[in-house]
Amino acid sequence: MREGHGNNRMRMKTKTLLFISPLVFLTDQVAKWIIIQTVPLSHPVPIIPDFFDLTHTRNPGAAFGAFANLPDSIRLPFFFTTSTIALIAILLYYFRLSDERRSPFVALALILGGALGNIFDRIFRGEVIDFLSFHWKNQWVNGSIGTWNWHIKLEWPAFNVADAAITVGVIGLTFLLMKSKEKR
Repeated sequence: MREGHGNNRMRMKTKTLLFISPLVFLTDQVAKWIIIQTVPLSHPVPIIPDFFDLTHTRNPGAAFGAFANLPDSIRLPFFFTTSTIALIAILLYYFRLSDERRSPFVALALILGGALGNIFDRIFRGEVIDFLSFHWKNQWVNGSIGTWNWHIKLEWPAFNVADAAITVGVIGLTFLLMKSKEKR
């Protein structure tokens, strides 16, 4: 009886992975293709005025543009290596995780699909296409501390479907892991 249960768990895990990850990857890549074809680079298209635009930006770096200024000879192998290690770690964790709930597998499949979408961009475009831009009326907050003046634009850096899937997956997985610790 236990062996049958184990086979059912493995089937559920595999079906979840094979449905969600490709769905995220394909949705991300189709959306990026549409943006590349229809939105000129760095020319936002307002969808909800003063709040949400579709834009076409290219991010050669990591989140928030980190490492974008590294030379290609360092940046591209660095991202390829770290992405490969991350994908292997996610897959190992995915198939070693024993949990009766489907939700942790959904979260990990979202992360994997998003990671694949951004890795695909890095390999075939040399940079990641971002296109979702949230901001508040193009406003800036200004301030000073002593002689130091600062200016912060009220906007979230542009992102894409892959980034959103990774974020939802990480938040969901974190919540589930915290909840599991509370039960113990």
